[in-house]
Amino acid sequence: MPNDEAVVGSIARAARVLDVLVDMPEGAALADVVARTSFSKTTAHRVLAALQDVDYVVQDPEARTYRLGIRLGALARSAAAIDMAGIAYCGMRRLADVTGDTVFLSVPEGPSAVCVAREVGAYPIRTLTLDRGDRRPLGVGGGALALYCAMPASTRAAVNRANAAWLAEYGFDAERLERAKADFDRVGYAMNAGGVVAAMSAVGLPVVTAGGRLAAALAVGAINERMEQARLEQVILPALREETARLAARLSVREPEADT
Repeated sequence: MPNDEAVVGSIARAARVLDVLVDMPEGAALADVVARTSFSKTTAHRVLAALQDVDYVVQDPEARTYRLGIRLGALARSAAAIDMAGIAYCGMRRLADVTGDTVFLSVPEGPSAVCVAREVGAYPIRTLTLDRGDRRPLGVGGGALALYCAMPASTRAAVNRANAAWLAEYGFDAERLERAKADFDRVGYAMNAGGVVAAMSAVGLPVVTAGGRLAAALAVGAINERMEQARLEQVILPALREETARLAARLSVREPEADT
């Protein structure tokens, strides 16, 4: 077995090769990797072959150039989700404790909303309609609907075109989602009243940073009986608005400053 120093050295060499490929997204020849890393041709080829073995790098069969693989992109998305979940954890825990219900954190990815974290409150009947990693079309569910409603009209139209068949699987369509958007504009929150699971409802708010980036959505889910209007307005929405604002502020601090 390789010793620890050899393993660390291998990781460092792989990182240097990956950095080259990041800078050359159109594809890098072996000679490019050699020139930019100062590795020998043998070392560069060995590192590239090892990265190909785990699908972090792919080689164009005709041009013989190397590019980053899809699997590496999936790891990057996973790392971003973990980071988001970590930043949101304390606020989600407070929200679950205050409401006693289930709190979901979702992020937009293309035409999808992906659940990246879930916190469960103390109420014995739990709303576990989404688990971490679950994916739904934008607009289907409290958090997914909050994300949808925070998007501009052109983006919503494109999402609806891309998701037409997927939405139909849930009994949704563009017209229904646009009605929900009109409700969102009127009341200030997204409400999924039993639209996915008949006995369960969820209310969601988008998390928008100071720079205007739609980063995520927080949603509280519960059985329908716990979503009656008085409790919604007196307990759930004040806590949800507070934690959404806190999360937006935390994410805004982490945004790069705009060029001046």
